[in-house]
Amino acid sequence: MEIHVNRRLDVCTSVYLAGMGLVLVIERHDVDRGTTTLHARNGALLGEFTLPAPLDSALVDAARVYHGVTPIVPIDPSQPTWRDAPVVTFRAMPATPATTNA
Repeated sequence: MEIHVNRRLDVCTSVYLAGMGLVLVIERHDVDRGTTTLHARNGALLGEFTLPAPLDSALVDAARVYHGVTPIVPIDPSQPTWRDAPVVTFRAMPATPATTNA
């Protein structure tokens, strides 16, 4: 399991494949956009959504669908703006020999 914590305006906005992932929004403040997009391997848009409320989350099989997020934009440029969204990725562990207790 890997955890990536993001609190910034310049989120990764490209669409890409990765491992199984959970995106959990902790808080949004003064944010417009930050729309998650899901795409088929042929590029067709499968869906898009925002995670507007604290603890909103999305579980994405990111090894099977392309996904990305649009840049966030301040609603009021005079206010601090952030989108706290840790991303947790899960990857299969390498096989290990079974141990026995004799």
